[in-house]
Amino acid sequence: MNSSIKWQAPGNGKGFDSYLGANSKMNNRTVGILFFIKENSTLNGYVKEEIFIQEIKEYLHEKFGAVSNDSLDTHFYKPALFYGFIHRDKEYKLSLSIEGNLFINAYKNKDYKACKKIIINQLDNTYYPNEATLRVKNLKLFPFRILFKLLLDKTRLSTEFIKHNLIYIQNREDIDSLDSFNEYTKFNTWVINSLVDLEILNLSNGYIYINGSSLEHIKVLYQKADYDDMFFTSSSYDADKSIAKKRVKRNALLIEKAKKRDNYSCVIDEKHKTFISNLKPYLEGHHVIPMYQQKNYNFTLDDVNNIVSLCPNCHREIHHSDNKNKILEKLYLIQKVYMKNNDIELLEFKKMY
Repeated sequence: MNSSIKWQAPGNGKGFDSYLGANSKMNNRTVGILFFIKENSTLNGYVKEEIFIQEIKEYLHEKFGAVSNDSLDTHFYKPALFYGFIHRDKEYKLSLSIEGNLFINAYKNKDYKACKKIIINQLDNTYYPNEATLRVKNLKLFPFRILFKLLLDKTRLSTEFIKHNLIYIQNREDIDSLDSFNEYTKFNTWVINSLVDLEILNLSNGYIYINGSSLEHIKVLYQKADYDDMFFTSSSYDADKSIAKKRVKRNALLIEKAKKRDNYSCVIDEKHKTFISNLKPYLEGHHVIPMYQQKNYNFTLDDVNNIVSLCPNCHREIHHSDNKNKILEKLYLIQKVYMKNNDIELLEFKKMY
């Protein structure tokens, strides 16, 4: 374990500093940033960083009564970037993630219980390396998966453990043999305490434990997970697929029903020929809305209406192509009725991939 590598906190303060619905400084800043990006997005769903920097302070002042300060303008959105409520591309264009959009829709409806669940889902998605904390490039892990799994297993963790041990975890072996290093307060002050403010975690007598209102959802996410699911070697996407299979039991019979419905043809193009297997053309079942997204929706994704038949090449293209816009647009049109019935727009669908 390298003691110079540790979990970092984003930006210049907390993402949230009170329970959801409270009229507090950092809550208003984070929520306001999401609304700004939503309201000022182009047809492609993004805002240029230069526009954000020019207008965000005035927007927060007018809409949320925020007092201007000397913080760097980019620091304003770092917590939202860290938690994955927004994305930033190579050209520094900012856009809402799926969860960012779901969050503000729930917030507008004052459904703060749903908002808290979405935040927990985004903590689950947060991983290092992270755009908001470029100093942790050598880590390949999901920090909050590790935190919540440890809290479920041990019931509580001391703040001393978080400051001296937790933030130095770098791989699976470190969980079983943790050393104590110098105290690093920013992660505890800005991140852990923010989760306490949100009432996702509780702090009492120097110990952190899961708030009762969050416990059941966190159990759903992590009870069947292993610590091996908290780390990855190549891509975080592979780790997401692995843990999603443990969270939601899938019905293999639905795949066969979808193939039969699709006449054992690739839905992208029925002319795509494959080899024969078990006396029928070989096809693969694909969940159009990926199963790892189940935590974000109240309807089941393991549904024959969410499964299509694909030839192996199209299936690989959807998951691994550098430019998958064309095939995703075609798949969306094929599933348009299903998508519209569940209020999923094309731009949101593309972000799932």
